[in-house]
Amino acid sequence: MLAPFFCHTGECSMAEYLRTRNGNFYLRLRVPADLRSTFPNDIEILKSLRTKDPKTARLSASCLRPHFLEVFTLTRCGFITDEQARKRIAEMLDRQPKSSVANTVEPQPAPPVPAPTPPSAPSLKQVIDQYTNDHKSAWTAKTRLEYESYYKLLLDLVGDRIVSSIDRGVVRELRDTLTRLPAHAYKKHPNMSLKQILELPNLVPMSTTTVNKLLTLFGSLMRHCVKEGYRTDNPVEGLKVQQNRRADEERKAYTKDDIKKITAALPSPAKQPERYWVPMIAMYSGMRLGEICGLHVADIKQVDGVWCFDVNEEGDKRLKTASSTRLVPIHPTLISKGLLTLVDTLREKHKVRLWSNLVRREIDGYCPALGNWFGRFNRKHITEDRLKTFHSLRHSFADTLKQLGVQESQISELMGHANDSITTGRYGKRYQPRILMEAITMICYEDGDVPEGTTEKAEPSSDLSCGGT
Repeated sequence: MLAPFFCHTGECSMAEYLRTRNGNFYLRLRVPADLRSTFPNDIEILKSLRTKDPKTARLSASCLRPHFLEVFTLTRCGFITDEQARKRIAEMLDRQPKSSVANTVEPQPAPPVPAPTPPSAPSLKQVIDQYTNDHKSAWTAKTRLEYESYYKLLLDLVGDRIVSSIDRGVVRELRDTLTRLPAHAYKKHPNMSLKQILELPNLVPMSTTTVNKLLTLFGSLMRHCVKEGYRTDNPVEGLKVQQNRRADEERKAYTKDDIKKITAALPSPAKQPERYWVPMIAMYSGMRLGEICGLHVADIKQVDGVWCFDVNEEGDKRLKTASSTRLVPIHPTLISKGLLTLVDTLREKHKVRLWSNLVRREIDGYCPALGNWFGRFNRKHITEDRLKTFHSLRHSFADTLKQLGVQESQISELMGHANDSITTGRYGKRYQPRILMEAITMICYEDGDVPEGTTEKAEPSSDLSCGGT
């Protein structure tokens, strides 16, 4: 018995014409009612796809189905006779045609209708240009620049060959070469070819994460080729490098001792307040570097009586994802150390941005200068561990809340991550600020932190409401 194939990948329309029997997939098409007299022995058409793999079956079915539908259309329009239609269907099903009328004279065939020819396969560079043009509207300037450098590297390694000629052997060679190349090869060795770079001694290869990111991008190009009909398969599938570390080990969180070192070594906020406040905000809010560096004075506001960072895309600010838009309560320790007093001063001066010393770049916003400074500060005062960076402050925030038993959905909302749960993500609305504040105030890195229930100590002047509730 043929069982329907119910798709769990979002391509549910495929269930209409895919069926399984003992794990094998079949293309199933019902003969249209107006053509039943043309195919009296067939109520439906079944074609074995000779595979048990759902992805391969979907691809094969999408390629074969139009040919059957073409026969139906040509028959209706009178371009081919009923007998020719039965013959074509039989050939596609690898069986002998069954004539509906015995001992009849074969009519003169109509002029053959040429089958549509698939588009000729372009070169890899042409595919890159096509793919970029299709997706660039959704990319930020930084993403576009990053992808251009990645595609240049892939093109130099693979060569501008016809995409239909790229097989798994080519992908394996690409993967193995990437695992030997250093990160930022062009930047570190601008006057050398990739072959010359690979011959250098003592190379520190790029991370496994970066190698797999490049392979993922290459796989996206190959999927684009399948959709456009240039290929029938994706040769990159299953050829990524096996990670030796778990996802939570790819970047380390700062320990409490590290946090104490950071707070002790941070410069005074008097001359360059951003160098003091940006790391402090990161460790007590979990916000991204770019989110903090782009803050406006008006983004510090009270909502339902709780002081919050309003993370948004107003003005020239750009966020990583749609779920990044959120309210993050301000930890009492930040208030006690004078953050709202700074905001009050800037508000009186009619300042728009919180950190006027930071200059925006079209490619990557306001954060590069601060990020570079923190990198030097981190190596000099905190640690030589390359897995501990500014982003580790975000890891520390998330890990601290996790170890304190805070609900994952609350941590996700504070971090600006999408909540994939149907119950709490789709039907449940955003947490109220007071609920998130209860979670945030559980964080206590050092003895000087202000515990929960003491936020009234740092109540700012009444005219500091930057936007109200």
